[in-house]
Amino acid sequence: MRLFIFLLLFIVSSPISFSQSNPTSNKGKFYFYWGYNRSYYSRSDIHFEGPDYDFTLYSLKANDRPSKFGKVYFNPATISVPQYNTRIGYFFKEHLSVSFGVDHMKYVVENGQETRISGIITPEASQIYQGTYLNETIILDKDILEFEHTDGFNLVTLEVEYLRTLFHLDQRKHFRIEFNTGLGGIWIATKTNVRVFGDGLDNDFHIAGYAMVAKAGPRINFKDKLFLMCEVKGGYASLPSVFIKNASPESADHNLLFLEYYIALGTEFRLFGRKNKS
Repeated sequence: MRLFIFLLLFIVSSPISFSQSNPTSNKGKFYFYWGYNRSYYSRSDIHFEGPDYDFTLYSLKANDRPSKFGKVYFNPATISVPQYNTRIGYFFKEHLSVSFGVDHMKYVVENGQETRISGIITPEASQIYQGTYLNETIILDKDILEFEHTDGFNLVTLEVEYLRTLFHLDQRKHFRIEFNTGLGGIWIATKTNVRVFGDGLDNDFHIAGYAMVAKAGPRINFKDKLFLMCEVKGGYASLPSVFIKNASPESADHNLLFLEYYIALGTEFRLFGRKNKS
């Protein structure tokens, strides 16, 4: 992520051609932003399968895990530790752009919750929980499951966005209010820290599934150079291939809905000169 920080500093400090406060076209502009999010998740059924077990836990509740606000958000060595959003895009039309980026969220199954279980657990997996279950109620504790996408639940998406100016805040038109919407999707890349009956790993990064997203939110734009944005993004994620012990036979799968909101600071720039509106 230090590459993104370097890119932002380079854009702001370099003599490349930025659009000015006079009316200019969006077409041909690039933009980049970095910010931080909070995320929320629907309940989901998680299926676990391995040589010694095959069971499902139903309607599990999970939360995000945001870092406490402080130096971690401003230190270049640690700014990618919190739940962050970063994206780079290009306007191929006046109001339309295509962008690529990462939403780094965190997903933590809540221990102590009541859930239901169906499936088979052999004595090799657990002497305590061995048996055959059919929609039976249990209390989830760490002896049964620890499950976290904490490094994380990474939404890697290609998105098409539509940006429209709503109005200007001053007569010189230095500040304007914009509204952005978008649709997209591609992958969910997870790094899952999981223990099933005490057995598991802090796994490698892995493309565990796919996602589809939609988003919307306002921006405050200053002189076509900088913008402050706040957006809400929601979507559906299907994760059919979650690692339990890296590439071993053990695996998990689940589907869920998610919602996030984020605040980000961005910049706009041109690489190929300025284009005035006709």
